[in-house]
Amino acid sequence: MNKIFPQGDGNGNAAAGTKALPGGEGDVPQSLPSFLVARCGDPTSWIYSDQKCDGINNCGDCSDELSPVTACPPCGPGWWRCPSTVFKYCDCIPRVLCRDHTQHCSDWSDEYSCPGP
Repeated sequence: MNKIFPQGDGNGNAAAGTKALPGGEGDVPQSLPSFLVARCGDPTSWIYSDQKCDGINNCGDCSDELSPVTACPPCGPGWWRCPSTVFKYCDCIPRVLCRDHTQHCSDWSDEYSCPGP
């Protein structure tokens, strides 16, 4: 999620996906070019730029998917727009979750309105 920092293996080789401790090395990715970094709604948190508008709640507060922090295009053809009940998604859920007899939208539209995958 947030504050991910590529850390080395001890030999100077970077490995992405490990977490940095708050206030520790990696909170502000100074070693990365600014175009690779996107800020979250929480000013102390960041993600890699390619994680914006990917349909996944990478920031933990949906600021990487919703305005005013991010301007994402509307849901794509493989997605259903609804108020999600699943923390992983923000404004859209994958259509494969529609009509699977499990509530994924707070208004149940994934079970009653979504045409399915």
